[in-house]
Amino acid sequence: MKLFSINRICKLCGISKTTYSNYKHPDERFENKYNHIKTKIQKIIKDNSFYGIKRIKRALDDNYNIHIGRDALERLLRLWGLQLRRKIRKSKISLIKKILIFLSNRTNLLIRTVITKPFQVITSDITEIYYNNGKNKAYLAIHKDVFGQMVYGFNLKENMDANLIIDCFEQAKKNIIKLIKTIPNNLLCHSDQGSQYTSYEYVDKVLKSKIILSYSTPGTPTENPGQESFFGRLKDECRAEINEIINFKQLQKFIKSKINYYNNKRIHTSINYQTPAKFTNNFIKNFSLTNNKKWFSFSRT
Repeated sequence: MKLFSINRICKLCGISKTTYSNYKHPDERFENKYNHIKTKIQKIIKDNSFYGIKRIKRALDDNYNIHIGRDALERLLRLWGLQLRRKIRKSKISLIKKILIFLSNRTNLLIRTVITKPFQVITSDITEIYYNNGKNKAYLAIHKDVFGQMVYGFNLKENMDANLIIDCFEQAKKNIIKLIKTIPNNLLCHSDQGSQYTSYEYVDKVLKSKIILSYSTPGTPTENPGQESFFGRLKDECRAEINEIINFKQLQKFIKSKINYYNNKRIHTSINYQTPAKFTNNFIKNFSLTNNKKWFSFSRT
C-alpha cells in the first residue's frame, strides 16, 4: 500500500495543513500536546513500578517541574498503553453524587437564572497555586458574586479537603450578613461537582443556611466562566511575584493583599468602571433592605 505524506494528502484534497490538523481525532491531538513528557512518564513507571497516578503526578512535579491534571494523566496512560501494576481504586460514589448524576443538567440552576443585581448568585471554585519557582503548591478557594464581582470569601490551604471550601463558605456568609444583615431569599450558590462541593459537610452547611445549591455539568468549565477568568487573571498578572514567594505564610499574606486589591481598588468594566466594593455598597444604599425586600427575588428562564 502506497503511503502519502501530510503535504501530499493536503495537496490532493485541496486543504491546508492547518485544516488537516484541526480535523485530527481528539485523542491524537491530545497525545501530540503531551508527547514531550512521554519518555519521562515511562522512566518514572520503570523506576517505580508500583506507583499509582497520584504518585506519578507528584514525581512529574518534583523531578521535572511538570504540572498536569490527574484526569489528563490517566487519559495519557490509557492512550499510550502504559499499564500500572498497582490497581487504581475507584472512590465510592456518595448518595449526593448519585442524585446529581440522576438529575443530569437539571442541577444547573445558574444557566436558567436571570441575573440583574448583586446577592442573587455566588459562584465558587478551587485552583492550584504553584509558588517558590514551582516547587510548592497550595489550593485557593473563593466564593464570589456573579453580578457585583465582589469576593465574599476566600481560603488558602496546603491540602485540598472539604474544610478548604467550608471555611471559605462560612467567611462568605459572614461577610454577606455583615453587609446586608441577612442571607437573601433564593440566594444561589453555584460550583462544579468536585468531591469537596458534593461532600455531606458542605451540602449540609449550605442548605442549613437556606441557600440554594446549583452545579455545573461535569466536564464543562465554561459553565462557570467568572471563576475561570478570575483565577486566570490572578495567575497571569502575579506569576513573577508568586514564583518568588518561598513559604506558605508569605503566600497567604500575598493572596490576602490581592483579594483586597481586587475588591477595593480594581475597577471593572462590567459594573460601570467601579470597584466591586463601591458598586455593591452603592447598590445597598439605593435599595434599602428594610423598605424593599423584593430586590432579593430573581427569576429563572
